[in-house]
Amino acid sequence: MRTLLAGPLLLLILLAAPARAQLAADRPVAPDTLTVGAYNLQNVFDVWDNPYTKDETTKVKSRDDVRHLARAIKALDADVLVVQELEHEQLLTALVEEFLPDAGYDYIAAVPGNDPRGILLGCLSRYPITQITSHRLQWFTHPDAPDEPHRFARDLLRFTLDVGLDRPLHVYNVHLKSNRSRTGDTHSKRKRTAEAMRIKQILRDQVAADPGVLAMVAGDFNSAYETRPAQDRPWPAMAHLRQPEADGSILLTDVHDALTDAQRVTHPGGDRYPPVTFDYLLTAPAMTQRYVPDSAAVLPQGPLTSGSDHLPIRATFRIKE
Repeated sequence: MRTLLAGPLLLLILLAAPARAQLAADRPVAPDTLTVGAYNLQNVFDVWDNPYTKDETTKVKSRDDVRHLARAIKALDADVLVVQELEHEQLLTALVEEFLPDAGYDYIAAVPGNDPRGILLGCLSRYPITQITSHRLQWFTHPDAPDEPHRFARDLLRFTLDVGLDRPLHVYNVHLKSNRSRTGDTHSKRKRTAEAMRIKQILRDQVAADPGVLAMVAGDFNSAYETRPAQDRPWPAMAHLRQPEADGSILLTDVHDALTDAQRVTHPGGDRYPPVTFDYLLTAPAMTQRYVPDSAAVLPQGPLTSGSDHLPIRATFRIKE
């Protein structure tokens, strides 16, 4: 039996070795700087019905809107862009192939999550995505309701990327629970805050294990950093993410913090909301140290960004030290 197995096993080893060598040879050269962005694309759904989700309740995204999304993505010019509200990975691939063929987004990924309509979290990258880690199966609670278990409304999806350094870059993509009320949970405040608490604990554990870890959390948090007179609901989820640790240190830094209220609005408002900030880039300490001052920006509302009800955000970081 050993003689019969030796040939096939040896062949597999010989075939695998060149592939590993080729992957090592193709590692990217670390850039001087790297721009990371986040963009809620607003319901990018196709015409086909998925029998396993409630996608039929959502309007198909028009070709004109997809074209506007592509123009905004081109203007944002992020090297790594995490996106929300996407029906499946093939739509993201089609958007790039048809409207952004020369943008350099050779690495595209999206993974199913918990959303009943089937909206996913995805990533466009100019650098290799080497691993995707889902947290959609994790259970957690809010301290005010310890008998009420929660999962992430969509997911907390960690994209691990090779940007040419001796350590990877981790970008966590988030889309927290919407502000639609749940039974006994007005504006879903408790669930969304439980999600935020779990996210912060995951980052806290990662930083404790490796203080130099290059990590950030980006996406649509459905929670503002402040309360305006026109908005009477509290925003404890973002307050929890931004608050200092018990020892006074900052675990997650909001890199857009220096912008004015008007400059950092990412959801221009409508029937349900006044203008508000829902989209953020929150950096762990080692990544905060690499932030390029004054690089954080929000693309302004206008024809360029008319493909979504959110505005895309970006920030730039030093990669080569």
